[in-house]
Amino acid sequence: MTTTPPGWYDDGHGALRWWDGVQWTEHVAQPDPEPSAAPTEAEIVAAQLGFEQPAAEPVAPAAPAIDPGVAAYLAAQQNPVAAAPQQPVAEPAATSPYGAAQPETPQYGAAPQYGAAPQYGAAPQYAPQYSDAPDPAYAQATYPGGAFTAATEPRKSKLWIIWVVLGVVLLGIVIAVAVVVPLLILNASSNGSGAQSDDEKSAVAAVQSYDHAWKTGDCDELLSVTTEEFRAASQYVDCETFQSDAANFDDTFDDYKLAITEVASDDDAIEITTNETYTLLVDENGEPADPTAGATVYHYTLVPEGAAWVIDDLYYDE
Repeated sequence: MTTTPPGWYDDGHGALRWWDGVQWTEHVAQPDPEPSAAPTEAEIVAAQLGFEQPAAEPVAPAAPAIDPGVAAYLAAQQNPVAAAPQQPVAEPAATSPYGAAQPETPQYGAAPQYGAAPQYGAAPQYAPQYSDAPDPAYAQATYPGGAFTAATEPRKSKLWIIWVVLGVVLLGIVIAVAVVVPLLILNASSNGSGAQSDDEKSAVAAVQSYDHAWKTGDCDELLSVTTEEFRAASQYVDCETFQSDAANFDDTFDDYKLAITEVASDDDAIEITTNETYTLLVDENGEPADPTAGATVYHYTLVPEGAAWVIDDLYYDE
């Protein structure tokens, strides 16, 4: 009779059950799972790059081989009559000088030892290898905020440059007007408006000297630019009378200015028109009053006397 040594065997129901050498016990253990194959380098790289790998189809574990003795036992359980062993006919034992022979005691080896399931270390980590690594200098962005931010970032206006230029130009025009215009007025006052010939220029100079004589009280200057008939009509028969009137003139007017507006020659006479502006310091009764701005248009008639032109008549517009 073949005897199956004790051990873990497949009981035919998908489990490992302990066989004690005679019969099945209640001790059941699940078979160790098949160790999974280590991932390949391609699978590791694909996992690091985020690619999904198709799931491997499960493989049914192979059932361990059934010991012949265990298989016979299972068959006997299903058909006890057919599987009953035939009893051998005992042969007469040989006579032994040492007495009857003793039945041989079966010797069983030690129960098979199953080592612990193999332990697999962690899968090796492989750093991805690239043929051409990018240059770190190239990775720096050209614009601090990226291409989109650089394209949409508002640009600073340069209109302020135009305004500065216009301001400088306007300032230059104002300075030119402030300097040139007074010079033109002074030149017109000195030479006479419209004075072309030497006689007209001499007549304009006589009118300006007459104005200066009144401002300074210079009697000799008055005599040099007026005719005797004009002085008599104005009651300036002597210098004392004129100087008195000139002093009164200085107390009555302030900021007195004379401007030649027109010069016209007519045969042996020259007509000069002036616009004389002033600030009046007294009222109509000659009493001091608040300053009042005023202007009067005068007409001078000049005639030749010797080599000069002198004032012969004077009147003003009401």
